[in-house]
Amino acid sequence: MTPGSFMSGWRLGAAAALAILAAHPSAAAAAAEAGSPYQAELIAEATRRGLADTKEWQALVHYVPDALGTGVTGLVDNAAFYNAAAGKTDPATELDATLKAFFAPLPAEGTDAHAQCRQPARYRWLKEELQFDPARLAEHPCPALAEWLADVDPGSMTLVFPAAYLNNPSSMFGHTLIRIDPPRRPVDARLVSYTIHFAADHQGEEGVIFALKGLGGGYRGYFSMLPYYEKVTQYSDIENRDIWEYELTFTPDEIHRLLENLWELNQQPIDYYFFTTNCSFVLLSLINTARPSLALTARFPFYAVPVDTVRVLTEEPGLVRSAVFRPSARTRIGRLQAAMPADHQRLAIALADGTLDPGAPEVTELAAIERARVLELAEGVLRYRRDTGALSRTEMAPRAHRILTARAGIQVPGGSAVATEPPPRPDQGHLSARLAGRFGMTGTRPFSEIGFRAVYHDLLDPAAGFVDGAAIELGSLRLRQYARGAPLVEEVTAIAIQSLSPRDEVFRPVSWRTAIGLKRLREDGDDAGDLVFGLEGGAGPAWRLGAGMIVSPQIAGALYGSGDWPRDRIGGLGPAIDLVWSVRPWWTLRAHAEQQSVWGSERTSLLYRAALGQGFRLARNLSWRIEAGLRNDGDESFGEWSTALHWYF
Repeated sequence: MTPGSFMSGWRLGAAAALAILAAHPSAAAAAAEAGSPYQAELIAEATRRGLADTKEWQALVHYVPDALGTGVTGLVDNAAFYNAAAGKTDPATELDATLKAFFAPLPAEGTDAHAQCRQPARYRWLKEELQFDPARLAEHPCPALAEWLADVDPGSMTLVFPAAYLNNPSSMFGHTLIRIDPPRRPVDARLVSYTIHFAADHQGEEGVIFALKGLGGGYRGYFSMLPYYEKVTQYSDIENRDIWEYELTFTPDEIHRLLENLWELNQQPIDYYFFTTNCSFVLLSLINTARPSLALTARFPFYAVPVDTVRVLTEEPGLVRSAVFRPSARTRIGRLQAAMPADHQRLAIALADGTLDPGAPEVTELAAIERARVLELAEGVLRYRRDTGALSRTEMAPRAHRILTARAGIQVPGGSAVATEPPPRPDQGHLSARLAGRFGMTGTRPFSEIGFRAVYHDLLDPAAGFVDGAAIELGSLRLRQYARGAPLVEEVTAIAIQSLSPRDEVFRPVSWRTAIGLKRLREDGDDAGDLVFGLEGGAGPAWRLGAGMIVSPQIAGALYGSGDWPRDRIGGLGPAIDLVWSVRPWWTLRAHAEQQSVWGSERTSLLYRAALGQGFRLARNLSWRIEAGLRNDGDESFGEWSTALHWYF
């Protein structure tokens, strides 16, 4: 049985494995030898030693603290996963029932259906802890498990982190998966290794529907195992996501225990929640079975962001052996574009289009390094078009052959025409939560302000480790107090997303933004204003004006709703423009302006805002910000400026 057959499609499970899991564990336990003296002896010893309370047992059964913090509950939402009726919430009862199940007679389906083979990780650990006597507890062979482990042939384990992908709600914060490499597989052959990942079974639902149902636990998630090259094609070549690979120092025995636990999780459903039991948290729970002393899931009591789960592994001394950067198709192409003038890029596009031959004088007369870059860009464009379905393999093959043949005849230092220096790693960026202290002026009135954001990053936060031009914020709150007045809720953001994706000769993305929340709007600088609900959005092109600078003109709109402000205004539409400039690695500048014609039941008015902000990185988790602007919320213009200190944690 191969990993591909055992874990066919996107879920675990070949026909044999499904048959194994069809046997209900509790039935096996009920069939155990009643009153076996040795069984009672093992249960008594496990109780005396408190094995049910150990990190090892609770990791193997995937217990996490319950909502009230008074006990634990199992992640798996299937009664068949537990040997006891109360096994989901009672580790001691589950351990006793598991030991009883190991004594059960062989089922008619064969040894593979026995509890020892269905739950091999539990069996191996309890056998080591309690030193099972084979004369009194017979050990059964597990041929299906043995065949699968032999096919996987685990030697080393790597955590893989594809960067954030804003156009897919399930991947807005990135994703994590595990790659298992055989012990003697060379580095350049690891694309055929198998990967393990956890994902929601969303039945093809995407976008807003997926996000809303994911927030409310509307899906169930399952583990799957697929060849690594399939995931690289999806993430790196189609979705244009950079990939980081972190090789972990787990021993073969630890990896073996993880895989045995994965076998137990075959086809077992886990309720999927976007911010709690998501892909990364559940995968972290699986990793925890390899070395339970790490207590990885306990570090995320409230929510789990994928990059934070990566960070806890990288910060564990000695756990990460190395980190390897696998650039996306866009990154590879972008680096080539940055190294050549526009006319050379057009030559590459013509080669990819098939309207120019590699032997044409326009190409052959270039210097060797320039010719190599043009040919590499042309080949990269061809491959990208093939991977995205814009070009068939039949159309691509002859063009690619001519281009690669021409490139093979050019010798350049290092073998590539462009440098491949990796960017800062995602785990080296600032932490996800943020506290802010702010002072400023609205009109002529001074104010002080405190702010909190649950996650994750905006365009003025330190950029190192984050996707260029991408911002995602969830769960933010700003409280403001003027010199003589009560504290006011200035802003509440449920979600705010912005994607500034530059267009060029190869890529034609649409930049966009959206935000949902409450904002305080004022008639003038002295007015307390009203807290107004707003649904905002915008879309348009973006271009790169130079190194580190992106500009995006957009059409922006909003829907408003409140009690008093504005009594007769419900929506607006108008132009907007954003400019973001990474002046230095530690200094970011953002300019934003927008104007909306706001309409309602009685009149149309004009709303506009113009602001300039600068963010300065003081330390990895500390930044300073200065912002100033002019705004008109509908009746009178007034200025506002502020300075703020941000701490990330």
